[in-house]
Amino acid sequence: MTKELCECGKLAVWVYMPGYSSGDSPYSCDDCVPRGCECNHAYSDEIKPLWEENVDWKWIEKDVRWTALDTKQREYPCAEYEFDSDGFEREINPHVLK
Repeated sequence: MTKELCECGKLAVWVYMPGYSSGDSPYSCDDCVPRGCECNHAYSDEIKPLWEENVDWKWIEKDVRWTALDTKQREYPCAEYEFDSDGFEREINPHVLK
């Protein structure tokens, strides 16, 4: 089976689930996916981070708002992105809006 590729040519492991009304590809590799989104932020008065600062999490606003980090110390993409380490099968007849 053929896998979806990112525009940069690498294996696409993220897909933006709502898609784009422009018809642009919703697929991204781990390097190109947009990162950092308020949907991943937590407020320190609700939840306190228990892991190592600047390794597992970082402050967005000191002592107010923080976010978790991946194993490469990067913020996660928006919750509307789905991840699959094996990549995504290429669609045979993708629907493109015009």
